[in-house]
Amino acid sequence: MNYSAVTINGINMFETYKAPLAERHSVQPPEPKTFFQDIPGADGSADLSEVTSGRPIYERREITMNFSCEYTESEWATVFSEIQKQFNGKEGKIIFEDDQDYYYIGRMSVAEYERKRKVGSFTITVNAEPYKYELLSSLEPWLWDPFNFVKGIIRDYADINVNGSHILTIPGTEKWIIPVFIVTGSLTVTFNGATHQLTAGKNKIYSIAIKEGDNVFTFAGTGTVSVDYRGGIL
Repeated sequence: MNYSAVTINGINMFETYKAPLAERHSVQPPEPKTFFQDIPGADGSADLSEVTSGRPIYERREITMNFSCEYTESEWATVFSEIQKQFNGKEGKIIFEDDQDYYYIGRMSVAEYERKRKVGSFTITVNAEPYKYELLSSLEPWLWDPFNFVKGIIRDYADINVNGSHILTIPGTEKWIIPVFIVTGSLTVTFNGATHQLTAGKNKIYSIAIKEGDNVFTFAGTGTVSVDYRGGIL
């Protein structure tokens, strides 16, 4: 049988607890946040959903993971107490084996525990953020083995030497992200026609957001810069 596994906070549920997912479809899509304003004397209403944000925004999403496993009757109490200790009420980083390039994150709860002699089942529900995030950030070591050559993006934005000027293009994802610039030396960054001074150490410029598509940064001066970025998609 081809079991479906999930890793939660670094714990592979199948390998550690002999608990495969009962079904593969555990993640529900997030619900869009919408706002419609009634207009007296006119047909319908005005859709103001993107007026403030400039983009679609979403509610948190629900992940429901149903597990089944088998232990001796004398083992069950200890095993289920351990599962509650590890997951109930904790924040979880969830990676599904059939989507290993991304992780979900949210607050977990353990419920619906049932057992008939050796065979038992339980559910871990996650109140998760609407986006799933790239497994590796731009500053983490890039690995060949798990890389998806069809849809993967190699993000290597660490320790970029700047002596004069340097242009960096970052492919953005659906979630708008404010990057962190980690700088040594004296540098400026120009983005969308505006130039900003960067100081030594960490810099977060709230008027700079990496959006979906190509985002072009021009660094000028002498020093090094690392851009800490992690994309997120639905």
